[in-house]
Amino acid sequence: MLTGQIKVTKEDLLQWIENYRWMVETIEEARQPVAKVNNNSYIGAKTAMYGIEATLPKASGGTSDPVYTEVQRRVYSLNYRIKEYEQKIAEVQKRIPLVHGDREIEVLHRLLDGDSMRAIGKHMKLSSTTIFRVRNNILVQMIK
Repeated sequence: MLTGQIKVTKEDLLQWIENYRWMVETIEEARQPVAKVNNNSYIGAKTAMYGIEATLPKASGGTSDPVYTEVQRRVYSLNYRIKEYEQKIAEVQKRIPLVHGDREIEVLHRLLDGDSMRAIGKHMKLSSTTIFRVRNNILVQMIK
């Protein structure tokens, strides 16, 4: 196995398919800008260049603001989780073309959209047992 590749089991793949919708939504939410400001503005303190303020001492060293530290920690952990979600989503997307059969493809896309097994069965007019069998067939095709 090459570096960076993920060892995928049937259970992992099933979990990723079930979580696909919210992982995509989380990534979309994280990519939106935190504060919508125009490019010329700057949030935070600015250094005075003219007047009496320019003669005052300037801050040196790092920030000891606990709120700033907490924001930095959250941004770091969010970026780490987002990277994991992107890897899982990419792995599922890479395996979608391996699924064959109209029934299997329809069930897979509905699972990826976040539909429940019951809702899929109701829409396709199939029993829950048949839907579970189709889902297992999808997993077998995607693992190959």
